[in-house]
Amino acid sequence: MQQASQQATLAGEIRRRIEQVYQLPPMPDMARRILQLRSNPDASVADLAAIIELDPSLAAQVVRYAASPFYAYRGKINSIQDAITRVLGFDLVMNMALGLATGRSFHNPIDGPLGLHAFWRHSVYTAALVQTLAKRIPPQTRPQPGMVYLAGLLHNFGFLLLGHLFPPEFKLLNKLVAAHPESPVTALEKCVLGMGQAQNMLEMGHAQIGAWLMYSWHMPDEIIVTLREHHNPDYSGEHAILAHLVMIADHVLKGLEIGDAPDADLPLRSLEIVGLSEDTIRELAEQLFENCSSLDMMARQLATG
Repeated sequence: MQQASQQATLAGEIRRRIEQVYQLPPMPDMARRILQLRSNPDASVADLAAIIELDPSLAAQVVRYAASPFYAYRGKINSIQDAITRVLGFDLVMNMALGLATGRSFHNPIDGPLGLHAFWRHSVYTAALVQTLAKRIPPQTRPQPGMVYLAGLLHNFGFLLLGHLFPPEFKLLNKLVAAHPESPVTALEKCVLGMGQAQNMLEMGHAQIGAWLMYSWHMPDEIIVTLREHHNPDYSGEHAILAHLVMIADHVLKGLEIGDAPDADLPLRSLEIVGLSEDTIRELAEQLFENCSSLDMMARQLATG
């Protein structure tokens, strides 16, 4: 307990030092509008659709996702309201749109294992997988579906902030990860982040940095915790199920050579916390990824868009 308290204090001190020197990107206006709507208990489908329709690109992405083979909806999706009421549901569309809109703040390199193409592919695949796995978690402990999707989509946002604040160090980290795919990215980033202007972030890494960004943007606690703890197999605090669900997805995706997990072995502690067997997870993942065209399409649109 004392060690955890000391680590929290250190992270807070580092954050304060960095805030004195660096300016975080503001939350995009679209994301801010959606976050405000999220806190309104009387918000309606029409309210949500009206906000999303202000951004034609975002609206098109949501409609295309609802009409994709991933949901196997046989009817026609002509509008955001159709996507919400017929296929995706209010909660999922709100959190999906929030996740997509937040990505507009960053213009990182496109290529490489940490570039935007790989980043968004990992994010979209993780979001789809955790959404699928969560449906098998017992109802009494199952996280909110829309929150599950958002956590998967945003869990590695720390990499985007690293690229935004420290382009030279991020470029070097991108090259190191490409040259040493067998090494955990959490180890490689400590080598890079101790250099140059980024030295104050040595004790943080992308997980803590991402959580810091989410906190600064006043995102839900579930998201902050997931970003901070998704590489911590020993975490057992608040919202542990969501953090471990994302961790499991990362390990599964490593078997497809996607993402930054250290290996493809599923952490036993994580399996216990989420209450799913490895056989169930592997079976669901295999079914999900039989046809990845719609997920790849969304990832490409996000990377270039």
